[in-house]
Amino acid sequence: MQKSVPFSEVVIDPSSDLQIHYWAKDMLIQPHELRDAVRLIGPRLCDLRKYFGRSAAIICLRDRREPRTVSPYGLPA
Repeated sequence: MQKSVPFSEVVIDPSSDLQIHYWAKDMLIQPHELRDAVRLIGPRLCDLRKYFGRSAAIICLRDRREPRTVSPYGLPA
């Protein structure tokens, strides 16, 4: 199982076309804009999101949890 990495620790490799295209699509910008920003700002995703004004998607806690009728212990949730 792979451990999830927080956005604050993600670093984009500007030489990787796959990473550049993935994150450019995620932030709704062009790949060449992202490469330029990496040279200017640095490779940390959180800094790049701030630069472009693109914050990570916010998921409400109630939408993140699966509704349960019974707890893992067999009691009503």
